[in-house]
Amino acid sequence: MQISYNWLKKYLELNFTPQDLAEKMTMAGLEVEGVEYLGEGLEDIIIAKIERIDPHPDADKLVICQVRTSAEQDLFPVVTGAPNVKAGQMVPLAKVGASLPGGIQIEEVKLRGELSQGMLCSADELGLQEDRAAGIMILSEDAPLGGSFLRYKNLDDYIFKLDLTPNYARCLGMIGVARELKSLYAPEKELVKPEISFTESNSEEEISKQVKITIQDPDLCPRYTARLVKNLEIKDSPDWLQRRLRAAGIRPINNVVDISNFVLMEYNQPLHTFDFDKIESGQVIVRRADQAEKMQTLDDQERQLTDDMLVIADPEKAIAVAGVMGGLNSEVTAETTNVLIESAYFNPISIRKTAKKLGMHSDASHRFERGIDIEKVIEANNRACQLLEKYAGGEVVPGVIDQYPIHFEAPVIELRTARVNQLLGIELKSEEIAAGLTRLGFTVETKQNDFLVTVPSYRTDVSQAADLVEEVARIYGYNKIPSTRPVATQRGRRSPQQKFELRVKQLLQSAGLDQVITYSLQDKKDYQKLALLQNQEYKDFVSIKNPLSEAFAILRTTLFPGLLNVLSSNSRRQIEEMAIFETGTVFLNQGQNKRPVELHKLGAAVFGNKHNYWQQGAPNFYKLKGILEMLFNRTALKEVEFIPAADEEQKFMHPGRKAEIKSGTTTLGYLGEIHPELAAENDLPVGTAVFEIDLDLLFKLTKAEKYHYQKLVKYPVLARDLAIVIAADLPIGKIYQAIKSQGGKMLKNLQLFDIYQGDQIKSGYKSAAFELKFQAEDRTLTDQEVNQRFNKIVEHLAAEYSAEIRGN
Repeated sequence: MQISYNWLKKYLELNFTPQDLAEKMTMAGLEVEGVEYLGEGLEDIIIAKIERIDPHPDADKLVICQVRTSAEQDLFPVVTGAPNVKAGQMVPLAKVGASLPGGIQIEEVKLRGELSQGMLCSADELGLQEDRAAGIMILSEDAPLGGSFLRYKNLDDYIFKLDLTPNYARCLGMIGVARELKSLYAPEKELVKPEISFTESNSEEEISKQVKITIQDPDLCPRYTARLVKNLEIKDSPDWLQRRLRAAGIRPINNVVDISNFVLMEYNQPLHTFDFDKIESGQVIVRRADQAEKMQTLDDQERQLTDDMLVIADPEKAIAVAGVMGGLNSEVTAETTNVLIESAYFNPISIRKTAKKLGMHSDASHRFERGIDIEKVIEANNRACQLLEKYAGGEVVPGVIDQYPIHFEAPVIELRTARVNQLLGIELKSEEIAAGLTRLGFTVETKQNDFLVTVPSYRTDVSQAADLVEEVARIYGYNKIPSTRPVATQRGRRSPQQKFELRVKQLLQSAGLDQVITYSLQDKKDYQKLALLQNQEYKDFVSIKNPLSEAFAILRTTLFPGLLNVLSSNSRRQIEEMAIFETGTVFLNQGQNKRPVELHKLGAAVFGNKHNYWQQGAPNFYKLKGILEMLFNRTALKEVEFIPAADEEQKFMHPGRKAEIKSGTTTLGYLGEIHPELAAENDLPVGTAVFEIDLDLLFKLTKAEKYHYQKLVKYPVLARDLAIVIAADLPIGKIYQAIKSQGGKMLKNLQLFDIYQGDQIKSGYKSAAFELKFQAEDRTLTDQEVNQRFNKIVEHLAAEYSAEIRGN
């Protein structure tokens, strides 16, 4: 936003230099990005008079203007090719030695042999317009001869470029900025607001007999006002008005549009003027758009509307997108004589969503999105009527239509002195706090050390006690609050769970996995593509109300999409082998406005592993399984099982190569290969494997485990190999657990070293070979003891699983 120093002084007497004021505004929260002197490069431009024009002897398109800059001065020549010069004109002149805004230095030169002692300037050469001018700038006859062009055109002004945060929406208008500066730096000064007066026409019919306003959705439009001005003339705005708009960065168009923009910048109230004769039957309907309704906006673009957008319409058509942009079918043109002025309050969230969906960001939507003063809409409308009467010759029809279905109720907030001092770290008295808030426009009712603070309608950013504390800090002065160090009673250190997580990371890194970090914000479409929404736990995600884009619209419920994106992007770059892991938080929506559940997860993914040790065609699966077994062993988690998962679970997994990871009755997570179709869609090799486990649960199950050093056993180990033939669909894990349970304390180590299916094994069966190591801590075991235990294991496997000892 841009504001003019001279314009600002119309509302408040300022005793600050522009540079001092820039610093004051920044300290008040109105951050000034830069200060621009509007007359930069125009200091040397003076007003001259063309007394006589002589033809150039050697150039048909050039003439020699004989000019003077004072009545006593002799004439001097200036050669120009401008087609619009005439004797008697007052013009801006750059004399020899002057410098123009573009950096051009004026020198005494000869043009085609004729002396030229200066330059007659056009508007673009003076930096007053972007387009190339057709000729030199002609000034009015009363322009002071020899006077400063800068002062004559009131260009001796400074422009402040503000970067306002949304909570300073009240300062998007000049009166708002002046009110803020008065409250903070000049409470004794008077805020000079415009005196609004105009004459309503003697029309026998009031506006209510000519215009009908209907609000169909009050939640989206709590207030709508309208005034009618007739018989006006569309023409250029006066110079002062155009100058104010240019200072604010707005291009002048015509008096009606310019007045709307002027009131916008003055009151922070967007207005819209309709050509009243283009509104069917004088009826204005504020309604939601019909689904798939279309309209052409003022920028000559056809807009596709949806039923969650608010439009202004007549009985036949939409004539404006409410709060964003008017329609081409109700545009004010040079032929317009009667206008209907809209001044309304629209729901900020509705306007923001509409502007974003349509890709239309306007000065009006920028203000409506942040919230305007609902109580000042009529005052702004009346100000426009005043200016239209004076500068467009309009006749203001008696009366104003004010549809106000949801009245503003000023918030009342309770504030405690002790709380203010606690948050700010200072000691303020109750009287000081009350006086400061009163200066800022709040109504304060004191009750001992507590306050009941009524918030004015223009302070849409204040909704709770903390907001008021911030206001107290501003009025007190941030630079006066002493800097202190936070008090710490102990040195910072990792919690037991943080230490556990660090150890897990180190173990995974030692197993050859690289750590990655992916975004917690993700795209809902990714969950649909990955078939994750078929699992209830994955579709309970938290949606972001105002995401930066659809790619960051939800909080993740699993680490899987992030890991898959990392693998996919690397696979597309011809990376042949990759193993990664991530620890991070996932969020589950509880509904009913409750905080989401936050779970700490560990995920890992692998592709490209070429070591197919088990000859099962699933090297990545078994690599991750081995890493998990190592992790569980090193974190002292006992009794872990990998149980085949049901087909209806984890639809994104290969139906025959997925497992639940359980410890007793507790499910830790899942392990499996990505579904082949899903792998192909994401340019991943077939067999890519992934696991995800609950890291918080793993910590809970292992945190009580104690590590004890044991002396080495001095008695020998007796080893036995066991090769059995079992059904092909029987999980090896069950056989493994059965052998351990039957082996007892004597069985010190059990290792699977071979799985075989082939010509020597009948169809539907497989061979599994184990190495069993027996050892006692207090004696040397005999072959007879080991054989008895070994035979007991064999008998149990035969009885329970129909296992057969495999011969040579």
